[in-house]
Amino acid sequence: MKAARSYPIVIAALFGLAGCAAGPQVQVSALSSTHYAPTSLVETLSKAPDRPYTAIANIHAEAPTGTPSAQVIAMIEKRAAALGADAVILHNESRSTPAQVQFNPSGGNYQNLPPQITPIYSGEAIRWSSSRK
Repeated sequence: MKAARSYPIVIAALFGLAGCAAGPQVQVSALSSTHYAPTSLVETLSKAPDRPYTAIANIHAEAPTGTPSAQVIAMIEKRAAALGADAVILHNESRSTPAQVQFNPSGGNYQNLPPQITPIYSGEAIRWSSSRK
């Protein structure tokens, strides 16, 4: 009898978790068929390094407006580490909407809305080459 009463709670919890699915999205495109052991530390670079490297995957991450950029970058780093990358060359492709003035009908006045940023990042997961060219 108690089990029958807990079904609504379980169903509500599942719907709550389904709502979280609209969070940050990460897509990975492998550039190599070689698989590497996961790494524990991934460097984040803003441009291609001078030392030789091999690109192993392209990673693209996008999150809802208002999500901190650091959260999206951490997701890319985590995925790169799982792929065995030593570093990721990060590119910021975030979109910004300008500040807006909106009429508030309940108060009969205007309110200023701050600019909003939609964090979008792409990265190239790389491994350092063992041989110097």
